[in-house]
This record gives sequence, structure tokens and C-alpha cells, in this order.
Amino acid sequence: MIDFSRSFLTWTHHPHEPDPIYKYTGGLLADRGDVICVRLKADARLTITPDTGESFTCYVIAPCRAEYTIVSDNLFQIPSGEYRAVFSETLGVPIARQPSTDTESVRRHSLAGHYANFEVDIRHFAEAEALTSVPAVIQATQDSALLNATCSYRDEARQLTVTIEFPVELINFDERNEKFQVCTEPVIVPDLVTWDGQGLDRVFLAGVAFSSFDHVEFILRREVEPAASELSWYHEVRGRDRNELREGAVEPPGVVRGRPKPLVFNEVWTRNAEITIARVSGEG
Repeated sequence: MIDFSRSFLTWTHHPHEPDPIYKYTGGLLADRGDVICVRLKADARLTITPDTGESFTCYVIAPCRAEYTIVSDNLFQIPSGEYRAVFSETLGVPIARQPSTDTESVRRHSLAGHYANFEVDIRHFAEAEALTSVPAVIQATQDSALLNATCSYRDEARQLTVTIEFPVELINFDERNEKFQVCTEPVIVPDLVTWDGQGLDRVFLAGVAFSSFDHVEFILRREVEPAASELSWYHEVRGRDRNELREGAVEPPGVVRGRPKPLVFNEVWTRNAEITIARVSGEG
């Protein structure tokens, strides 16, 4: 059972080289040679296990609002966006911006060379207990126990198993009628169309809900276009402009730097699954 509260992905950037065209590339305000380090908490784990061959594991990190780093004021970027990412130990995996029915020109990328150093540090609880009944789940909830859920489902066509582990952040229960329901986000689910036996080229950010041990539903996130009537405030720049050019610089031909788009959860996937809820044992 993963201790997500103590599990982190950390990386160290190469010494900063200012962009020759844009003043605030990536939102980083640093001098030449500055070295910036980042630590983000792991929020959920996804593992693809083929019947033959090696498994592939990646993690979604905690989000942050688009910011200017490291500064004393005007910290948030307006227009506001979200930074969220998925990493294995060696790869970055794109998060889908479109529905699963749409293809996107995205591919996983190697972290080697992109960062000076990259580490995945996943901690586990020393002892955990699987909860195999609804009363046990309810009792653990009443005990204020730390809970994780693991959802596994099969893709028989590809002969593989998808397993997602995440902390149970919200649970409803009805003790008298022995019912419960978990509703939590974020998790990541794979776009198996992009699976090639070694890794994925796209994952979907999703919320997850279930009320039994054999059925799970995921609701996938996507971008939408802001309404034209809202653009006057939605894309209004306040403070620094992330797209601002350096004095005398000319934007490269064909480059269109967009603004953040609204994010919504809309597309629902249902899966027959094997679901396990576990609690940390030995808690007071």
C-alpha cells in the first residue's frame, strides 16, 4: 500500500539559459546559470501489466496553477492554466486534451537530457490490511483509517491488465444498509490505442467512482473552447505576459502560442474490475 503523502517525484533543471525570444518562457524568472529544483507529490499510480513482457508504471503528480517562478510578487499567471504531468522513472507521458475518440499528435518523451536529475521516490506503509467486506470498509472509515483503493481491469484483446492505485479521499457510507461509495480524483487511465508493449503515448486524467468491489466508473477530463462572450476576461493578461517577446525579438514563422483553455470532466468509461480497498494496519 503506497503512502502517497510521502511519495514524491523530484527533478533538477539544467543551469538556466534564458530564451532568446520570450521573456518568461515557462514562467521561470531566473538568471543565466541558476539551477531550479522541483518536488511534487505523487497522486496516483497506473501500471500496465501484459501477460508476457515487462510491466509499465507511471504516476500523476499533484497539480499547480500556472505561476511565475521564483518571484516575490505577481506569482500567478493570468490567464490561469494548470500544470499537471505524468511520469514513469524514465519517460514523460502526455495527458490527453481531447476526448478518447479523437487522436492527438503527442508522444512520450525521454527524461534523459531534459533534466539534470530525475527521481521517483515511492514510499509504502510497513503494514496494510485488505478489506474484503462492506462492513470492514465502513468500520475503517469510522476509525479514520488511511485508505487506498486499487482497481484492476482486463483488456483481453491486448492481453494485459490495467491497475490503478490511489488514496481514498472521499467516501460515503450507509451503515444500516451496508452500502458505501468512493468518489475521488485524480487518477490516470491509459489510452491503450497508444500502447506498444513498452509504454504509452497518451493517458487520460480522470475522476473515479465505485460502490462495489467489481464495477468502476471513470470520468475523463478534456479541454473546451471558452465562449466568445467570455474571452474579454478569460484571456485578459494581468501583470506579466507569458507570451511577451524580448525587445527586438521576432516570433518564429508559424508559431502560435495559445492561451489556457477551460477543463471539464465529461466522458464516462465503465469497467468490470477487481477492486481492493486497503487500510493501514496498527493505527490507533
